[in-house]
Amino acid sequence: MLWPGAIAILFAGLFIMAAGIFLLALQYHKHGRLSWRRTITSLVVVIYVFGLFSYTMLPLPETRDAFCRPGVAQTQLVPFQFLQDFELALQGGRRAFATSFALWQVLFNVLLFIPVGILAVRWARANILTGTLIGAALSLVIEATQFTGIWGIYTCAYRVADVDDLMVNTAGAFVGTLLAYLPVFAFLSAPNERDAARQPPRPVTRARRAMASFFDLAFITAGVFGLSLLLEVGERLGMDSQRVTMLQGAGTVAVLLAVVVIPACAPARATLGQRCSWFQVRDRANRPIGAGRALVRTLLGLGGIYLANTLLQLLPAEHLLGLLSLPVTGYAVLSLAWLVFDPSARGLSARMTGTRFTDRRA
Repeated sequence: MLWPGAIAILFAGLFIMAAGIFLLALQYHKHGRLSWRRTITSLVVVIYVFGLFSYTMLPLPETRDAFCRPGVAQTQLVPFQFLQDFELALQGGRRAFATSFALWQVLFNVLLFIPVGILAVRWARANILTGTLIGAALSLVIEATQFTGIWGIYTCAYRVADVDDLMVNTAGAFVGTLLAYLPVFAFLSAPNERDAARQPPRPVTRARRAMASFFDLAFITAGVFGLSLLLEVGERLGMDSQRVTMLQGAGTVAVLLAVVVIPACAPARATLGQRCSWFQVRDRANRPIGAGRALVRTLLGLGGIYLANTLLQLLPAEHLLGLLSLPVTGYAVLSLAWLVFDPSARGLSARMTGTRFTDRRA
């Protein structure tokens, strides 16, 4: 009972650490702000999805054919078979029935699908009927996955596909839709807000600027990490190490161009992270700026600092241009200090290019 839950929490935590910033970026772009209630609900959904997989699919067989034996994981197609199991358990007395596998299997299936109904009503804004149908459809997918050995990954089924599970799971989802209207679950309901595009413009604050920079760094890190992973696989498959190093540097530059430089030169003149925060770059008179000016601003900001560090790392250790790493680091520290202490919170690159951030909805 506890082992699949521990596995679910572990992998849900790893997923949140890897993808949580992207979920926040999507939330900010869609709603124009972050909400603790919406964030907590999203975390609950992630943990529940991993828990559902763990309890219905784990442990996985060691080999594809491990369960290809007569009498193993036979499909149960007789409705209400669990009632006969209850009768057999009752023959041993009430205590035996209360501790029987037949009873606890049914109760656990009901409990496992109650969150489906609650989340359907509170998170997906469904009604009782729709929430119950969502639970039935989800249960049908799980039973079909078990019946097919995870859709052919395993030669034979290793978990029992049971029509009673489909019925009991649906009943659990129905119970969940009723419980969802209790005040105790009100915290799962995200605030009723219009989409960000329909909201009025908001002030450009240090917090919003920091969030945009955080999004950019996350996008860059994810791109570089994915590239490194692919190149690691290529190196293990026999790719030359010097070529891997060259591709790593070129790929990192490409990621920077895709996340920071190219979007900053496109209309709105903002990086991907800044676009998630609904920023645009204008001049001090609130007029649009040209692509060249936007490019200079980007190269003087976070994107340029990251790009300079990447290019310097590609140089041989003895190259004279490597001495530029010290002034680049000093400029990065100066830029950060300027952003923190400048009363206008415009940043050093904005001051040098005569530009500023405005809300794109203004």
